[in-house]
Amino acid sequence: MTGKSFFIFMFLSLSSIVYSEVAAQENPPIPVTVEVRNAQGLNFGSFTVGTNGGNVFLSPNGNRTGDSDVHLLNLGQPSHYAIFDVYVNPGTLLQIQGVYDFTLEGPSGSDVTLTIDPNRDISTGQTFITTQNPHEVLVGGQLKIPNGSSGPAGSYNAMFTITFIHE
Repeated sequence: MTGKSFFIFMFLSLSSIVYSEVAAQENPPIPVTVEVRNAQGLNFGSFTVGTNGGNVFLSPNGNRTGDSDVHLLNLGQPSHYAIFDVYVNPGTLLQIQGVYDFTLEGPSGSDVTLTIDPNRDISTGQTFITTQNPHEVLVGGQLKIPNGSSGPAGSYNAMFTITFIHE
């Protein structure tokens, strides 16, 4: 018996590799929502002021100092910085707007000035990136008291606004 052999040959040909470029539009950014809640108010504590007036400084780390004719006391409510809880996605770039002067009204129509400088009086500085949610921002300030007679003893109050802008 004669045998026939069949051979099967497979021929594989890669004649060309097809290259194509796909262009697509980037997804729009996720909407950034910033929510800020006041967790603690700003309080300069108790002090007296002589005839020359002066300033009370409260840093965002809680250090309180007085200059000129200001004498710090440890009576009544203790001093403390303000705390703002910022709710936003971690990694968001925020900026705090401007330098602020506010008038605090006291007894018998008297007033004193509160200045908040974001570069000096805010724990994060003027521009920062959030690292957690909520991101805590501590705020101090400078209280300018002209003199004891124009800023008589009593409680001085005001509302102040800090604007957070997302980049």
